[in-house]
Amino acid sequence: MIKKLVFSVFLLFGIAAVVNAQSAASPYSIFGIGTLSGKGLTYHNSMGGLGISNGKPYILNNINPALLPMNSFTTFDAGLSIENRVLRTTDLKQSNINGGLSYLALGFPLISGKWSMALGLSPYSNVSYNIVSSGNVINHEEATSDRQNVGSGGLNQVYMSSGWQLIPKFLYAGGRIGYTFGTINDETFLNITEIEYSDQDDEIGTPKQFDPSVLYRSTHYSDFLFEGGLYARKTIGKKVDLNVGLTYEFSSDMKTTRNERIEATTSDPIPPTDTIVFDARGKTFLPQKLGVGISLSKAYKWTFGVDFYSRDWSKFESEFGQEQELVQNYQVIVGGEFTPDITSVTSYMKRVTYQFGINYEQTPVKINNTNIDDFGINFGLSLPVGNASIFNVGVKYGQLGTTSNGLIKENYYKINLGMTFNDRSFGWYRNQRKIK
Repeated sequence: MIKKLVFSVFLLFGIAAVVNAQSAASPYSIFGIGTLSGKGLTYHNSMGGLGISNGKPYILNNINPALLPMNSFTTFDAGLSIENRVLRTTDLKQSNINGGLSYLALGFPLISGKWSMALGLSPYSNVSYNIVSSGNVINHEEATSDRQNVGSGGLNQVYMSSGWQLIPKFLYAGGRIGYTFGTINDETFLNITEIEYSDQDDEIGTPKQFDPSVLYRSTHYSDFLFEGGLYARKTIGKKVDLNVGLTYEFSSDMKTTRNERIEATTSDPIPPTDTIVFDARGKTFLPQKLGVGISLSKAYKWTFGVDFYSRDWSKFESEFGQEQELVQNYQVIVGGEFTPDITSVTSYMKRVTYQFGINYEQTPVKINNTNIDDFGINFGLSLPVGNASIFNVGVKYGQLGTTSNGLIKENYYKINLGMTFNDRSFGWYRNQRKIK
């Protein structure tokens, strides 16, 4: 009873934390529905997000649902992250730090080795930016504008996934349904100053300050997203397996509600406010996403693999007329892991799993004919705790963007922590015969 109570409290706290968690600010999150989050747990993130074709009995795979039957435990996994991001232009520098709970996931076999399910909550995208700019007003050379855009929010996903065996020891399939929801807020503060000239010799007079105005924009998204997966493995050498995986996230017309409010204020002691309110309903089209992975592995010893993702964000559309000109997005991940001796009784460090990974992504953002690329180097450790549970820790160093063509370069440092609780006592399958 106490164990169930503690678990319930932790779950409720985690749900609140995930929904309100934010990543460090990035100006590039202003595009589309924000910066998309990967599906991987801490264990996979330490390998750069590798996970389409690699699974383990004691690690929940949240990337490809077809790999769920590989897990032979009831598994609860919770993760948190801390990120420090340093933004640079050619002459400016700014840093910010943020973090919070990253995800919650629960997986359990229904028929051990043949059919498994998983439930969870994780972020889908994040928006966090604060951009200040100034320039001339179009068709009004004597006027300048100071503008500030502040964005926050993002989308979260509650999901249920299932994987099952099609051909024993060879072919597996899986599916995932996720209810994706959230609100993205954007506030635009605008101040316009007009330069007045005197009648004599075009001398500059006293600048005229217009009343400031603010645009509040709140966009709410909600819809079900569907994803399918396949996984196949074949023993090709002495206890060496060749693994191939495929994931496909279907396109979606997300239900979208937009609320806009424009406020213009005066400088009187008690400023009256002129307000214009706009409400509308529409749809936002998210394009499909394809993932392919291949890996070589030796059970309980080592894994090495490559994952590839592709998504054509040029097809992204919003009925609210936002012209964003996003481009084709693709991502390549190369990673692996090594465990010296998982059965060692003389050395704890030999039972530790050491992980590494490199990821490169051409993001959907292209500015001034320049692609915004993301590159990361990842390392991690999976530390055994007790009989079957694992404490996962990973670090990442990444670079996003460039200072060329007047753009912004981001260097970021991220620490990922995750706890995997494996326990046979939670499952009704505990007396079943394990499928070999």
